[in-house]
Formats: sequence, C-alpha cells, structure tokens
Amino acid sequence: MMTYDGLETCIINNQSLVEEESGTSRGDECSTDSLDDDAFSRCSSSRVVSESFSSKSLPRKTSSDDWDFERSPKHLYGKEKPGYALCCSDVTDMKEKFSKLLLGEDVTGGCDAVQTALALSNAMTHLATSIFGELWKLEPLSEDKKQRWRREMDWLLSPTNYMIELVPSKQDGENGRSLEIMTPKARPDIHMNLPALRKLDSMLIETLDSAVNTEFWYSEVGRKAEGKNKVTRESKRWWLPSPKVPKPGLSSSGRKKLVEKGNVVYQIFKAAKSINQNVLLEMPVPTIIKDALHKSGKTSLGDGLYKMLASESVSVDEIFVSLRLVTEHAALEIVNRLEAAIYAWKERITEQASSGKPEISRIELLINRAERLNDQIKSKFSNLPQSFLDATKIQYGKDIGHAVLEAYSRILANLAFRILNKIEEILQEDALRNPNSPGSNELSRIPDWLIIYNRNKANNGTRTS
Repeated sequence: MMTYDGLETCIINNQSLVEEESGTSRGDECSTDSLDDDAFSRCSSSRVVSESFSSKSLPRKTSSDDWDFERSPKHLYGKEKPGYALCCSDVTDMKEKFSKLLLGEDVTGGCDAVQTALALSNAMTHLATSIFGELWKLEPLSEDKKQRWRREMDWLLSPTNYMIELVPSKQDGENGRSLEIMTPKARPDIHMNLPALRKLDSMLIETLDSAVNTEFWYSEVGRKAEGKNKVTRESKRWWLPSPKVPKPGLSSSGRKKLVEKGNVVYQIFKAAKSINQNVLLEMPVPTIIKDALHKSGKTSLGDGLYKMLASESVSVDEIFVSLRLVTEHAALEIVNRLEAAIYAWKERITEQASSGKPEISRIELLINRAERLNDQIKSKFSNLPQSFLDATKIQYGKDIGHAVLEAYSRILANLAFRILNKIEEILQEDALRNPNSPGSNELSRIPDWLIIYNRNKANNGTRTS
C-alpha cells in the first residue's frame, strides 16, 4: 500500500501556522484555482486540504468492488466545468496543440513522427518549462501563467478521461440465463495516481501563492556586485536575483512558517518521486534496447564492483562508502551499470526458471544487493537525472497512460525541488545575516529536506537550480 503519512502530518501542522497568520480562509480569494474534481476544490483552505488529502487524493490499493463503474466509459472520470473561461484564441491554440500531437511532432506529416506517448510527454515537459523555467524567486505565479498551466494541462490530461479496461463480468439475461459480457472499468493506475498528482499540483501552486507579504525580498543586482568581489558558488550565478532579509534576520514566526512550508514541499517531492519511480518500474524495457545491453551482469558492472557485490563479507553500506561518489555524473554512471546488471540477471532467472538450476539463488542474492546499493545512491542524490534505462523506456514507450503519469510526476517533483531550493536560499541568508540570534539555531533542527538539499549542492558544485 502506498501512503504518505508524512505529507498529511506536515499539512496539519502547517494549518495552525496559516491560521495564526490569517484568521480567514483563502477559499474566497482565488476561485479560479479549480482543478475540476470535487476532491480538488477551488483553492481549498488548509483545513480542507488536511481533511481530504488522505481519503480522496493519495494512491492506495482498493478492491474493484469499491469503485463505481456503472456509468458509461466516457463518464468514468466525471468532470465539472473548468474554473477558467475559454475564448476563441484558446480554442485555436488547442487545435494547434492537438494537431501537433497527432502529427507526432513532425509538422511535415511525413514518416518521422514519434510515438503518441512520447509526443504527449514532451508536450507536458515543454509546457512546464515555459511556465516554471524562470522560477528564480519564491513568489506567486502571474495570473496569466496559472491560467495557462491549468488550461493546457487539462487539455493534455484529457485523454485519461477515456482510458478504461474491459473486464469480464456476468449479467442475467431476460430468459434467466447468465451471460458473460465485457464491462468497462477505470484503469487502476490512472484512477489511483492521477487524482493524487492533481492534488500535489494544487498544493505546490498554493505554496507559491502564499508567498505574499513576506519578511524577505529579492535584490536584482545583489549577486552582480557579489560576483565581482567573491569567489563563491553564488558568484557564478550573478545574474540571478538574490534573497534578502532584514538586518536582525527573520522573526521567529516568519522562520517557523518558512520551515514548515519546506516540510510540506519536501513531502510533496517524496510523493511525486515515489509515483514516478513506480510508473517507471511498470514500463517495459524496449526491445530495441535489449540487444544493446550486456547479457552478463558481471560485464555490465565491471570486475571491481562485481567482486564487492559477490562478496557477502562486504556489506552494502561499505560498498557505498568505498565508491566515494562525489558528483552526480559519477553517481549516474554507477546507477546505469547497476540497473543494466539487475536487468541482465532478471532475464537470466526468467530463462532458467524451468531448469531448476541452483545458480538462481545466487543471482537473486546479487540482485538484492545491487538493488539496495542502487536505492542508497538514489537516496543520497535525490534529484538524480534519469538513468539510461528510464530514458529509453520513455523514448520508446507506447503506453499513453504511463507516459502521462511519468511526465506529470516528474514535472511536479522538479517543481517541488526548485521551491525547496528557494526556501533554503532564504534560510541560509537569514543565518548569515544574524548567526547569533536564538532563532537561527532552528536551522540545525530542519528535517531531512534541507540536509539532502545541502548535500546535493555540495555534490553538484556549481549546478544551477
């Protein structure tokens, strides 16, 4: 069962902070925040979010008997009217966008078109880049960008409204006979994951919307001046706006609110990452790539790494330490080798399953240790780029449902990480401004998200957010 209790706890804790800041709900302030479903009410208050999140939005395993599939296929995912108005230009844009999707990104209409799944994934990625690509400050999005994000994401997600699976069921005929018919049911992975992603999307937008009347601000020329005098990581990003705080630093309540927002966003990041990883695991390895991979796990790993994995006297933790991974490039290289070896070993187990060879138990041990090492590397480098296998699954995938869920969850995870980036920059500036203030000691009590982000920054050197 997939649960995100940490996220729900953070939402409940954050509710009290919001109520301290304002005695009124934000529900009346932004009625255009609708994401169509009742579970995603228009710009819901923190109380609504905390009460409805676990029961309506997060993915969990349920029996098919709990779902209502008596409606016709096109109504399996019933929707309300969108919270935005459409004009003639919007309809024209929609026609253009879907025409390009049908053409598979080949505007000549020739034979160079890509798969529909990849075209849809790319369209979602490009939309996110155009909306969030210049998120240099912790501030609300412009109303135009929010409207465009909701409107065009609704367009791109619209195919999921008609995704079903046909399952056999029995129906009593008029003559008393029992007939076996195929009935439509909502596709389970879409039914569970898409509402959760929509809720995470809404929460991230609300996090940005809440960054008003803050104690911090941004200087457009701060880093330009610093770049001339300081030899620091920031000086290499002198063109970006620099966060500023008052001389005494942030107030205790202001700092606490910022930390709590970071806690919530970090839980959103973990939830989106979890959905993304589960979807990628369900996506098959393309046949065209199978021939390019080594058939031997030992060859994929190399002699040194293979010997460490094969030696039971060396723990996975010791192997991880001995690798001395410093940069994302080095970590990604090891992940690619591990995933190729794991795939080769699983293929061998499939081939030998009928022969009953005792070698299978040893291969399973190697797979277990390799997967644990792979998970440990990804845990340290939480925003690691896609591995070779994952990238090829997306490139050659034909399942549109998988493509939509993968792209949407990846976009939200990246957005959450960028917001954490901005929160961390403000907290660091606050600590530098007044390191002796009692409140600055709270930085040492910030949970995993700040520790992981700082570690990624140190590993990535000058990588920009």
